[in-house]
This record gives sequence, C-alpha cells and structure tokens, in this order.
Amino acid sequence: MHVEVGGRRIIDRQLEVLRPLFDDIVIISNEPEPFADLGLPVLPDEIQGEGPLRGIATALVWSPKPRLFVVAGDLPFLNADVIRYLIAKSGQVVVPVLDGHADPLHAVYQRSCLAVVRRRLGAGQRKAAELLDHVDALRVDANELREFDPELRCLTNVNTPTDLQNADAWVSS
Repeated sequence: MHVEVGGRRIIDRQLEVLRPLFDDIVIISNEPEPFADLGLPVLPDEIQGEGPLRGIATALVWSPKPRLFVVAGDLPFLNADVIRYLIAKSGQVVVPVLDGHADPLHAVYQRSCLAVVRRRLGAGQRKAAELLDHVDALRVDANELREFDPELRCLTNVNTPTDLQNADAWVSS
C-alpha cells in the first residue's frame, strides 16, 4: 500500500526529486509488488526483520558508487538543494540533526562504513542512529538547511494520521 500526500504517492514525490540527481536508484523492500510500476530494482533485506540499518547495509552492498544517499519511504517533501548540500559534505555518514536528533534515514553514507554496519548488526545492535557514534559522522545542524528549505519540510515524515493531515494541508496551502 502506498501512502498519498496531496493525491500523489510519497514514492512518486520522492522519485521526482531523486531521478534528476542520481543515475542509480534502488528501493529496499521485502515487498516488491507495490513498486513494480516504477522501473527500479527492488531488493529485499538479506535478513528480514532487522530494521532500517539492515536496509542501509543492503543498499551499500548494491550501490555502484562509493557514496549513497539514503532516504526513508515516509518523507514526502525531499528537497534537491538540501540533498546536494549534504552530498557536498565529507564524512562516512553525513546526517542532518534537528532538535538534537540525527536523521539517519535522510543521510549520505560511504561504502567504507559497511564493515561497521555489519559488525553492529551481527552484535544485534540495529539502531541506525547509534551507528553514528561508531563511524566518522558529520552531523549537520538542520538550521544550515533552512537556506534551502526554510520550514525543513524535507525532514518531515508521515507516520501517523495527524502527520498525514499536516502534510496534506501543506500541499493544499
């Protein structure tokens, strides 16, 4: 099932921003059917049920490039300028931090952090945000991103009915 914001699937909104930026795009999902119409590879996690960090590992293994922009499927308002800004920074992981909380599912990863990701998964440590303490992570204060996205909508996810109502309201305004 695809969630729609403003009458458009979130994945379609994301791809509208991502396709002009990246030649190589993959969807990590254990359910490929909902993405069959997108013309993109859909890869399952090597081990299912281990959360977003396993998905990051799957994407890093797949990636033909040494750096990869990772985004969660619940972020409807991606911003190309914000993504370019993050990509231009250096670090094994480049991650925005808003109100003291890093957003590892809107971040740039170097393939060189894959070994650490695998070690953490092997030890049962599955929280993507905790990875940042074990790699060369550049934490970017989200206020730096306001130049490109004044309301930081690019970091707004849709996880609840209220989130969806707010996102629909933004599209309508």
